[in-house]
Amino acid sequence: MKSMRRMISSTALLLGVLALLATALPAAAWSGNLRWTYNAGVSLSGSPLVVGNTVLIGDIDGRLHAVDKNTGQALWSFPTGTTINGAPAVLGDRVYIGGADGTLFAVNLKTGTQAWKYKDPKVYNTPQAIWSSPAAGDGRVYFNSASGTVYAVNAANGRQVWTFDTGFELRSAPTYDNGVVFVGTYRGRFHALNAKTGKRLWGGGSGGPIGAAAKVSDGVVYFGSWDGNMQAVRIRGVVPQWRHNAGESITTSMTVEGGRVYFGTINGKVVALNKSSGQVAWEFPVDGGVHSTPVVSGGMVVFGSDKGVVYALDGATGNKRWEFATGREILSDPAVSGGVVYVGSYDGNLYAFQ
Repeated sequence: MKSMRRMISSTALLLGVLALLATALPAAAWSGNLRWTYNAGVSLSGSPLVVGNTVLIGDIDGRLHAVDKNTGQALWSFPTGTTINGAPAVLGDRVYIGGADGTLFAVNLKTGTQAWKYKDPKVYNTPQAIWSSPAAGDGRVYFNSASGTVYAVNAANGRQVWTFDTGFELRSAPTYDNGVVFVGTYRGRFHALNAKTGKRLWGGGSGGPIGAAAKVSDGVVYFGSWDGNMQAVRIRGVVPQWRHNAGESITTSMTVEGGRVYFGTINGKVVALNKSSGQVAWEFPVDGGVHSTPVVSGGMVVFGSDKGVVYALDGATGNKRWEFATGREILSDPAVSGGVVYVGSYDGNLYAFQ
């Protein structure tokens, strides 16, 4: 009887461990099955962002769409009247999105109603377009203007807190991390700004335009440029760690995950580098350029190509797991939530893959 009780107890323990592992392990390799599509009616120029059960994405006509992440049904939409590029930022119950006319909008996350909007009243006859995603932190929203100015506005009321003039065109998105805003210009200059005051803390540069956002991981900031260089700089002490040349322009931001740095290039390849050394782990050739930043989840790397194909690669080897052809180019970054990847295409569809 004691032997039987021990066997039952051991079996129950084993089943409990297996159940725990099933919930703790990352999502199994996505099969590429299409869960749903949402058609916006026009090209999706923005990148998706998942907040709770809502997927947010902007289109070329300036409408911000809110979609139920489980069903693909429309929840609400908000017309900005100007092309939306990049992904929204969220703080609390507010969504922040920039437009190609230089206006930053604050919208209620639940209802899609406007809370406020901001546009610099002092800038005339100068391109003010917001070509990228805003960033949010410490009660403020940070965004870059094509005119070369970095803005910080109060997230609650949209009032300007500070500005910083880089002197050069800005197409990249700002990155906020631990009280610092990182910005790269289209002339190859890199700036680290105090998020509270806008004062420049330090800076550097590259031999080509910086067109995408930097990423911060474990106290190191990573940024790529059109001269093909990916650089890693330790923030404390501003100590360069390594530099890798990809041989062609780097056209995406990067994802730092699992000891590797992933990014895409203009002529069509996705590169995985060792995070510590900058050495190449693998490269995957793509038919067409890559402007869609690779995302990593469940051991897989997912991105879209300029030819409109969604690729899923094995994160360890770079081998292709599956692909899916949309109707047009994919210039936005995918988003991942709950084992589902969301991708917007210029064919007007938002796709959800499992």
